[in-house]
Amino acid sequence: MAPRPYWKGYLKLSLVSCPIALYPAIDASERVSFRQVNKQTGNRLRQQLVDSVTGEVVEVEDKGRGYEVGENQFLVVEEEELEKAREEARTQPFSAAPAAQDEAPPIARRGAPKVEAKRSTPEPDILAPPRPRIENTRTIEIERFVPRGQIDARYHHTPYYIGPRDLVGQEAFAVIRDALSAKGVVGMGRVVLSNRERPIMLEPMGLGLRGITLRYRHEIRSEAEYFGDIPQMSLPKEMLSIAEHIVEMKLEDFDSAYLEDRYRTVLVSMLKEKSATMPPRAKPAAPSQKNVIDLMAMLKKSLQVERPVSEKGLKPRRAAAAVSKRGDAKRSKRVQE
Repeated sequence: MAPRPYWKGYLKLSLVSCPIALYPAIDASERVSFRQVNKQTGNRLRQQLVDSVTGEVVEVEDKGRGYEVGENQFLVVEEEELEKAREEARTQPFSAAPAAQDEAPPIARRGAPKVEAKRSTPEPDILAPPRPRIENTRTIEIERFVPRGQIDARYHHTPYYIGPRDLVGQEAFAVIRDALSAKGVVGMGRVVLSNRERPIMLEPMGLGLRGITLRYRHEIRSEAEYFGDIPQMSLPKEMLSIAEHIVEMKLEDFDSAYLEDRYRTVLVSMLKEKSATMPPRAKPAAPSQKNVIDLMAMLKKSLQVERPVSEKGLKPRRAAAAVSKRGDAKRSKRVQE
């Protein structure tokens, strides 16, 4: 059975386009997850939405989105406002230089050191032309190419496998894939997933493409906040030589077996052993033969009640025939008169 695509659309490079499908490269279903249950009965617990101030239960239709601006103070944002923001974002020009604090209404991060940084205010209409409005959200248009090594791993978000959707688009797909491979670059575009536009990086992978959605610039914390207080040190050559020798002794090729989740392996084994000791679940009781006999008796009794008194001695078919003959005799007598 072919895997089910997560997203279907088109890949476009200049005037060349082809139908494609995105498939998740990671399997979240393999994750061991737990539910909250009643320890006494083993039944699953249900949670209610409760107002944190009044303590009253809130109905699902009254649930909304709020942006925290103070202690227990929120700006209520409607879905229409979010949709309007998405539309406006598609025509918003890119900033030419990264801003030190590119976040809207700022909230102090708990535990984060304060770093003074100058805020740059570029002129986006001169330094960066506005992007055209994206009319078709089902198209990934490759807008630029970037050397692979220039994209920091911190920006990597979610990987996907990308392949052609039909035979007609395979040639165009291969042209784009091989062009990326020949030049040693990755393509940069944008994709709308779950009503959220994200940058996506495209690179060749075997006979297909690998797409990696990228995090936004404001999501990445500056390393200066954490490395700024580390002093530069002049190390003794002998000490450094010993450390390098240890590195060479432990140098190996990468093996994906090292990425095994050993906690999950032990946990799955424990759950299998624990489930084998559980008592068998009670099966629903099958209807007894007595119930069937009683039902048949009730049907026969109903038949006796509904049968005319004069026909009780006859079988059902004979009774119906007798009634029919009487009706015919009456009609013929009337005709003779």
